[in-house]
This record gives sequence, C-alpha cells and structure tokens, in this order.
Amino acid sequence: LKAEAADAPARTSAALVAHPPALQIAMVRQNDSKKAARVAALRAESAGGGPAPAPLAALELREDETPEEAERKIARTLKAKRPDLGEDASGAPYLAASLLAYASEKRPGSAAAWRQVLAEVLADADAVLDEDDQEDAVRWVIDDLCRKRVLVRPEPKIEVGALVFALLAEDDEWHEAVVQAALGEASFRVLFLEYGKPQETAAANIRPMEAVVDDGAEDAQEGKCEMCGQHRLLTFHHLIPKDTHPTYLKKRLPVGIEGEPTRGFLNTYGTMVCRHCHSVIHRLAPNDVLAKEYNTLQKLLDEPSIQRWVQWASQQHRGIY
Repeated sequence: LKAEAADAPARTSAALVAHPPALQIAMVRQNDSKKAARVAALRAESAGGGPAPAPLAALELREDETPEEAERKIARTLKAKRPDLGEDASGAPYLAASLLAYASEKRPGSAAAWRQVLAEVLADADAVLDEDDQEDAVRWVIDDLCRKRVLVRPEPKIEVGALVFALLAEDDEWHEAVVQAALGEASFRVLFLEYGKPQETAAANIRPMEAVVDDGAEDAQEGKCEMCGQHRLLTFHHLIPKDTHPTYLKKRLPVGIEGEPTRGFLNTYGTMVCRHCHSVIHRLAPNDVLAKEYNTLQKLLDEPSIQRWVQWASQQHRGIY
C-alpha cells in the first residue's frame, strides 16, 4: 500500500480530498517510542484525562453541570493551589463565583482565554495564588479544572479535507489521516497517510490535529509561518517546550543553545508557526526529546519527515489545511 500510495501524482487543491498527494501519504512512521507516546496521550484524552488542552483549543463549561456545582469545584481547586484562601472577599468561594460571572460576560473560548479571565479575577480581587509565579499558578488552576472536567472541549468539528488522527480498525491505534468525505450519521471516510488505506470511521474515533499543539500559544497573530512559509494564524512554539523548563531553569541549557537558563529566556525562546505545523512538530517526538534534539528551527527543518510536510504544506491553498 505504501509503495502504491507513493506513486500517486500530486493533485490540485480541488482533488486533494479524493487523492492526497504522495508527499502526504509517504510520511514516514515515527519510531515505536514516539508513536506510543502520541497514542497514549490520545487514548487518555478520549477517556477524559490526559494532558491539558492547547491554549487555542476550544474550551467551555460543562452544559450538564449547574453553576452551583461548578462554583464548588472551582473553589476546591483554588484552595488546593492556595490552602489558606479564606471565605472573605478574596476567598475561594468569592473567586470561584467571580470567575463564573466574568466568564458569562467575556465568554472565553479557549484555555488561554480562561487563563486571562482568571488572571483578571485575581487582579481585581487583589488575590495571589503564588507569590513566586502567579502565571504558573493560574495555568495550573485552569489545567486542573480541565482534568476534573469542569471545563471541557466541545465536540470537534470535522471537515472534509482536514488532516486528523483516526483509529485504524486493524490495530485500534491512532494514525494520521485525511478526511475524504462525510457519510452522514456522524461517520466519515478517511484515508490513512501511512498506508494509503481508506476506511469508514465514526466521528468519535477522529481527532483534529489542532488538539496536539504546544502549551504556549496564548498570543496568536496573523503572519508568515516560519516553517511552511504560508500566511496563517500563527502560534508560538517554545523550542524548549514549557513543561521541560524546570529541567533547565537556573541550570544548564541543552547543548548548543546560547542564552541564560532564566525564565525570561525560556519563555521567549521559540518560533512562530501555524497551528498545523505546530501539530506536526509535536507529533515528531515527546517534549523532552524536542528540548534535547529539536531545539532550533534549523534542526526541525533538517528532519526528513518535517521536510516532506513543509514541501507539501508550502504548495497548498489556504482552504486546504
């Protein structure tokens, strides 16, 4: 199948859905350890656990939970972060109620937006969750609310032509695929890029690529992607991913990286890429490997699988990916 798919000619954007380019289909399979890490994360996410959502991923309050229930859970999470929060005007119940009130007005739609709203609530109440790192404390609270399913991702929209992860029936594993057609009744035909194999797949067994991006894209902006060169909505990729910062903070940076092991340097050392390129980067390897082996833009661009992706993506019209 791989050999057959590799011979497929490149198509125009209109024909992409029916016949994805050979460049897509021939994307090499990652090594077993990298694939296992991706699959484990996707399985955990499917079960309602797993890593915190990407900042630009959609996020909302559960519809089947009353405001009173949500308020109690938020208050418990705040007190878990700051046990000495009292019951007064800057206490956990007040802050929880304020977060819901602010959210009702501002209608945050992503993890980054929820963090911003919580930060405003704390600032207006002159409340501090962590004297040393208030930003990290805010991040922890929102992530914990996601783990407890106070905040949840809405059902993802799956569009024809989109690049996704899907469960392959033969091995019940997650693989990269492109959506070829909507079949009705929450079912789609996808084509698996590793094998050139089509399959009818339920929407519940499909995940958009946007679900796998770095936790650090709070400030999105339009511009030229530094990987594929396309003009897109950009996100900031930390070349030393944020969850590895404690390994290097006030210690020694990865070999070959010039700079100081400070929070300021680590938080600003990165590159602006579009969301799809960002997803491709994080499918390449776990964050600790990205920090050690793919910690410059050039190292990423030298990786053969990235080169194949960039070659394909740089030639597509905006509506394709």
